[in-house]
Amino acid sequence: MENAIRQNLVSRRYTKNRVMMALSFIAAILGIFFLSVILVTLLYRGVTALSLDVFTMSIPAQGSRGGLINAIYGTLLVTGLAIVIAAPIGILAATYLVEYANGTKLAEAAKFINDILLSAPSIIVGVFVYGAVVVPMHGNSAIAGILALALIALPVVNRTTQDMLLLVPNALREATAALGAPRWKSMTMVIYRSAWTGILTGILLAIARISGETAPLLFTAGYSKFMNTSLTGPIATLPVAINTLAADAGEDLKQLAWAGALIITVAILALNILARVLSGRRHQ
Repeated sequence: MENAIRQNLVSRRYTKNRVMMALSFIAAILGIFFLSVILVTLLYRGVTALSLDVFTMSIPAQGSRGGLINAIYGTLLVTGLAIVIAAPIGILAATYLVEYANGTKLAEAAKFINDILLSAPSIIVGVFVYGAVVVPMHGNSAIAGILALALIALPVVNRTTQDMLLLVPNALREATAALGAPRWKSMTMVIYRSAWTGILTGILLAIARISGETAPLLFTAGYSKFMNTSLTGPIATLPVAINTLAADAGEDLKQLAWAGALIITVAILALNILARVLSGRRHQ
């Protein structure tokens, strides 16, 4: 009797296991299929739309020749300056939370708020910066876009840095303290050097995250068809340009949108591959 019950339980578990494996396999195949369709379509439409004009001319009016150089420049500008702001603040804040305030109520509250910002929709950040910066300045500006992207990148850098610093063995901290090294020298010469690949990986992932953001830039940086080097005026970025051009009735502008989509996809893919390479070296 007991053997029969046991065999029945084993048979039911085996059946459930096979069903779940089959469902997981089907889900994986569907995910790969749809992703492949998107990538193949993007590659085909994007490559056929690429030309020298895309990298040498600004966004045109309908029916005119043009490219995306002003949007590419705008994306590099706002993304680069946003990381310049977010990276040092995120790293220093994570250093304080892990190395100086770890276990305190302040650290726990700060980590909780950081996690909320990490998962918050980017459009909320865009609306906040719109009210705090765009409205007082009476218009869209590159500065507003930079601040919005910096607020999105900051929790990514902060969380990654926290995780990397927590992975550094306490034996290294104790060894530097035993040698009489000051705390700041221990951090800069030992702790950061041990965690730098992971921290750099987090920065690259933050760049990949913000370089494709559209919603916050619609509220902050705005859109322009011209090459604008001023930080106080609206500026074109690739995500917003793609959104605007794709909605246009002109087929030539839609082709530019495909070219922009391919450029930004390749850039984000390259950043993710580089982040994985650095992460693999850290584990080795």
